[in-house]
Amino acid sequence: MVDLVIAGVAVLLLIAVTVAVVRSERLTRGRLATALAVAVLAAGTFAVTLYRSQTGPAEDLGTSVVVASTPPRQAFGAAVLPVTVPMGSGDKYPQGALWLSPPRAGTNAYTGDISLLCSTPGKDDKVQNCTGADKRVWSAEPLEKRATIGPATGDPFTDPNACDEDNGVTYGPGYVELAAGKGYCLRRGDNVMAMRVPAFPSAQPLPESIAVEVSVLH
Repeated sequence: MVDLVIAGVAVLLLIAVTVAVVRSERLTRGRLATALAVAVLAAGTFAVTLYRSQTGPAEDLGTSVVVASTPPRQAFGAAVLPVTVPMGSGDKYPQGALWLSPPRAGTNAYTGDISLLCSTPGKDDKVQNCTGADKRVWSAEPLEKRATIGPATGDPFTDPNACDEDNGVTYGPGYVELAAGKGYCLRRGDNVMAMRVPAFPSAQPLPESIAVEVSVLH
């Protein structure tokens, strides 16, 4: 709207200069040059503002949109929800909290129903684990004992029965070592959720977060 107003003012100025030149009987060379300069400036302003008013909306369409979170994806069996779990920076074992109901990231690993930990074989909790080129072992553990976990017997994201105890799933309250791409079953009360880690983070010197996929089965 502002561009159109400026263009209108430029047109009026151009008309005024033209009328002044035509009606003037005694126009010195200096005044003629000034009038022509004003006319050229007005014509240029009109052209630029008109172009901007026509191309502005098309440029706005290309502006990237920032989203707060990734929407669930629909798999064959259930919706897959990507969750980014931040790793704590003060622990010797980098770890993050995965809540079971609802699934979401937490900043304190000890407040989560399931904690995801990174450790280095041969190092204890007095030495910083998973730093630099250290070998990394990822595991899940219900530190607060509010949930249980066990490996799925198949792919729980396409087959919810892969988390049924009748199909051989054993739920326990202890440490479970994780493998990339494998499905795991989490239980708290009557709620069951599937979880997997598509790929473990390689950030150095310490992993800052881990991306997991979850699906609420029932």
